[in-house]
Amino acid sequence: MTVNSSSSATPLAKLPIPELHDTVARFTEAARPLFSADEFEACLAKLNDFVATQGPSLQARLAERSAQHENWLEEWWNEYAYFTNRASICFNVNYFFGFRDAPQTMAQARVAATLIDSAVRFRGQLESGSMEPDNIRGKPMCMHQYQYMFATCRHPGEERDWTEVYPRSESSHIAVAHKGRFFVLRLPAASASRHADIAQIERQLQNVIDTTEQLERAKSIGVLTAALRDDWYAARECLLQVSPENAASLRALESAAFLVSLESAAPVTTKEFSLACHCSDGINRYFDKNFQILVFANGRYGFNGEHSLTDATTDMRLCNTLVHDVEAVAAEAPVAGVLAPAVGEQPTTEELQFAFSAELLGHIERAVEFFDATVAAHELSTLSFDSFGKEQIKKMKVSPDAFVQMAMQLAYYRQFRHVPATYESASTKAFARGRTETSRSVSAHSVAWCKTMVDHPETTGLHAKAELLRKSIAHQSQFTAQCAKGCGIDRHLLGLELALQADEPRHALFSDPVFTGSRHWRLSTSQISDSILAAYGWGEVVDDGFGVAYRIEGEALHFNVVSQRLGSARLCQYLSDALMDMRFLLTNAHKQPHEIKAEVDAVANVLTSIKLLSSSPNRPLSPQAATTPTELHAAEPEARFRSPFAETPVANAMVDELDRLPSNEVICALETRLSRFVKESLSWALPSTS
Repeated sequence: MTVNSSSSATPLAKLPIPELHDTVARFTEAARPLFSADEFEACLAKLNDFVATQGPSLQARLAERSAQHENWLEEWWNEYAYFTNRASICFNVNYFFGFRDAPQTMAQARVAATLIDSAVRFRGQLESGSMEPDNIRGKPMCMHQYQYMFATCRHPGEERDWTEVYPRSESSHIAVAHKGRFFVLRLPAASASRHADIAQIERQLQNVIDTTEQLERAKSIGVLTAALRDDWYAARECLLQVSPENAASLRALESAAFLVSLESAAPVTTKEFSLACHCSDGINRYFDKNFQILVFANGRYGFNGEHSLTDATTDMRLCNTLVHDVEAVAAEAPVAGVLAPAVGEQPTTEELQFAFSAELLGHIERAVEFFDATVAAHELSTLSFDSFGKEQIKKMKVSPDAFVQMAMQLAYYRQFRHVPATYESASTKAFARGRTETSRSVSAHSVAWCKTMVDHPETTGLHAKAELLRKSIAHQSQFTAQCAKGCGIDRHLLGLELALQADEPRHALFSDPVFTGSRHWRLSTSQISDSILAAYGWGEVVDDGFGVAYRIEGEALHFNVVSQRLGSARLCQYLSDALMDMRFLLTNAHKQPHEIKAEVDAVANVLTSIKLLSSSPNRPLSPQAATTPTELHAAEPEARFRSPFAETPVANAMVDELDRLPSNEVICALETRLSRFVKESLSWALPSTS
């Protein structure tokens, strides 16, 4: 696809190559806390030998490559991270979004029609060159990835995958999936009336919904794309050889501008919504497609993106357009179920036909078994933490992102009692054709802090713990900033490794267990914070690790945690605990133990008063009767517990929670909070020595 707005008006700088000694120093600092002294010293000896022998010549090759390429890393990264990766892209590569609900509910076909119209118009704007370049706080970002947003499809290869970009002349149609079957939707030129265009598309989609019979899973073509890449390659070759009709149908499917999946599921909870956007049952998807717009039976909608040539941050611009257009149409459109009369040239739909052989059916059977077994082997959990968010974290004078990163460190350490190599995605789109760098979240500061919080909480006071936490957060913020400037560790080390010629000896450093283990990402994390999102995530990147997507909102924090049943739900609970403890730590570090104990006693008094109030025959029975602490006071003047609420911050937080709870849940909530506060927080908040 040709995109005229592929770069900013001012040419962007090339991705720099860090100095070898700088990368070595940063690697030493980042890797040391992850391993024992003996393990690290063995690696350090190899590292020093590499710098003295092979390193300088490989560094020179990178400089030469940079002079010859717009981005020295781009091709290598695409090959290393994506095209030679033989894992399932459904479970281990693709990312998903679930969007917020529209203020007014619309029927599935109308939502899908609006999304199609929106995406087609976005593509037209992109190709015309009228789209303003991306920027962050006025600084232009690279637009190169938009070249691959529409009309592309990843293909499995025998040893490596590749992506095909289809010309506009062959990719004006839309692929539609429903009940395991695939259709081609062809649209006439846009008219002057957007609502009329949407109504025409809606009519076609509604007909597909009303008339399509469920395809048996044993004949699902889409589920093949969720298989391991070697298996999908063999199945695709078989599919193409069965009949010429299969080749034509596959070409039509893969060359479409994008795919819209009309889902039969109707997810309600955040976990259901996340699972449905992540993988669903596999038959109504084509995971190789550049992106899939997902529209569910209850009108909710989401997005699934193929990651090889575009990043989730790039797709967010399209996604914002999609959501805003749906919400605008929902506010303005006629009543659901009422369609404008058909006028002018109409869209058309055609089902794609596939023939099957015994061999092909065998491939599908194995793909279904793999899909079901993989889903069963995974645990996806979500956490919507609404006790505080970005605004309160900023008042603590720390970076919200680094604060959350440290919460993940503490949560993981409490669950597993060791420190994980941790990947946080940092953007390098400020450079020409830049993508990402690894911001390593673990430091000597973070490890010391986690151990102080968990292993020996009694040995240090609140102030010392808070100082360690602030140092950990500051270090992470500085590291991420360096990565955004192109001065990270991991892409440079990868480049040095890939600069080796095939016939050259491979230095022992590259197979050292510390070197390789330090980038075995047991915690793979990334943040996208946008108000349009209600869900966001992806799978783990190593079998013994977690994929943790998170969103930071003004008054809430959201997490999506995926693992191969390592305890995703438990990690979410530890995350919630860690966040509460960190806020307590940073807001109370200046207090003496006796002051904290006084606040705890005040909360205990509140609980006692509430219990007394609940035993009164005149106790309000519903939140409508008395929904605030003030009203509770008025109803029961003899229950005098206003003073503790008014005088202590912790108790005031309890008041806020009371306002949100039905009266019959108040006591339970207070007991739970008080119990956790005493049993968990005070174990480290009130050490024997201060």
